[in-house]
Amino acid sequence: MKILVVTNMYAGRNAAQPTQGVFVTEQVLALRELHGDEVDVFLIEGWRGRLAYLGSLFRVAGRVKGNAYDVVHYHFGLSACSAPLVRLLSRSKVVVTFHGSDVMRPGWIKAISLAAARFAHACIGVSDEISTRVSRISRCCSTIPCAVNETLFVEPIDYGKAATRRKIVVFPSSPERAEKDYPLFSAVMAQLSGSLGCDVEERHIDGLNRGEVRDLLLQADCLLMTSEREGSPQSVKEAMAVNLPIVSVDVGDVRHLLQGVSNCAVIEGRDAATLARATADVLKRAIRSNGRARLKSLGYFSADVAARIDRLYRAISGDVRGGRQRLSSVTSTDSAHPSKQQDLS
Repeated sequence: MKILVVTNMYAGRNAAQPTQGVFVTEQVLALRELHGDEVDVFLIEGWRGRLAYLGSLFRVAGRVKGNAYDVVHYHFGLSACSAPLVRLLSRSKVVVTFHGSDVMRPGWIKAISLAAARFAHACIGVSDEISTRVSRISRCCSTIPCAVNETLFVEPIDYGKAATRRKIVVFPSSPERAEKDYPLFSAVMAQLSGSLGCDVEERHIDGLNRGEVRDLLLQADCLLMTSEREGSPQSVKEAMAVNLPIVSVDVGDVRHLLQGVSNCAVIEGRDAATLARATADVLKRAIRSNGRARLKSLGYFSADVAARIDRLYRAISGDVRGGRQRLSSVTSTDSAHPSKQQDLS
């Protein structure tokens, strides 16, 4: 198959945020490796301004004209503003992946994103909450999360010395991002040192390359998420991949991700004292979690997610390997939470 991925985020392209869209990049690489399909990328440099999206309309249309691609896969709803032209000018199948901020907040971005969903042959939400929003517009919507690179984020070899050193608690973003609620994280950290009787150091996942993120998660003792909103947070899944304990507010699909995972806690409400007590309990145990096993059981590693998306492509194109297959059967067996799926075609 020949696939065009249209996205407003791709690792290494936005100098201000070098890791922006790394999960899209890893998904493209995994798809290329799966069957050797040709996967091209069209990048919309949305960080330069809104005109980038307007300029993408006819450039994307020009790329697909003459049925150059079997599938055009958009990442982020606003990126799919050219979907009507793709449908008009080609026989390419259209897939849109929604990442959360495109449909979870009111405003013009949400309006354009949901309008684009009407022109998609299939929609993907990276969490059930997102899929539920989109399924009100599109009857062909399934939940497929962003994957974790299982060969990069590996289990620690030796954690035995961790109990005697300074504790490291990770804030999984930049303090500048208001929706991540750094003030709440800071309030929790202010209460920790006194309750633990040892030094507690905070570290941020901000401005780090992929190897540095992995190394930080391997060295850390806990990841603390205080976000006001999330879809299916990649930082939580990457922490799980290295068996890092996690304390989080109940946001996005974190409760589902951490179901049955040891030495982790999901806290209702946003009370700093409650979060501090839960974090202190995790740090005192000084043991890793079993998050990686949970990720594997969910099928959230790169190769697994790429296989799901590939089956979706082939279903909507009538080219399912091993024989033709209804889209409903592909999505219902591949979604993150089959019991919550809509009636898919």
